[in-house]
Amino acid sequence: MNFPRIGMRNIKTSTSVFLCLLLFELLNRENALMACIAAVICMQNTIVDSFRKGTERIIGTIIGGIAGAFVLFLISTFGYENILIFIIPIGVIILIEICVSLGLKNSVVICCVVYLVLLTSANHVEGYILYTINRILDTSVGIVIALLINKYMNIPDSIKYKLKLSRKSDEDDVTKGVPDENNDDETNYS
Repeated sequence: MNFPRIGMRNIKTSTSVFLCLLLFELLNRENALMACIAAVICMQNTIVDSFRKGTERIIGTIIGGIAGAFVLFLISTFGYENILIFIIPIGVIILIEICVSLGLKNSVVICCVVYLVLLTSANHVEGYILYTINRILDTSVGIVIALLINKYMNIPDSIKYKLKLSRKSDEDDVTKGVPDENNDDETNYS
């Protein structure tokens, strides 16, 4: 019986999410959603890739936050709540174009996520500016946690060695029954 292998990126991602949740609990901060989303999105195979993604995500977070705050300002000032359903998608189009024209294609997702969370959340009791700053801060916390985990969390060499030996014997067992590559067998997902 072969058990699924849980890779290091998987472990680092779940550890980052756990630390986001724990930090928010310890700080008695209401909602760790944005931090957890950012940690999941930011975790990459290497620290260099994570740092690049993290930088792009922070920029996207700031752009989405500023756009969301601007729309919230317009809504609270001029009372456009009834056409918000049309304003939100137009904003998404504009934000995607801004990110693409600035060469920040990898910032699009988090930019739109922050924008959408700001505009679809009904909880702006602290005011839209403070709410926006808090969501940007939450997202940044998740990114920083993911970067730190990716840089400093490693499997000890002794365990890596044992895992490699275990995988080697598993792979040897599996390759004995591998069908021909030219076979169109739909069960071959390798």
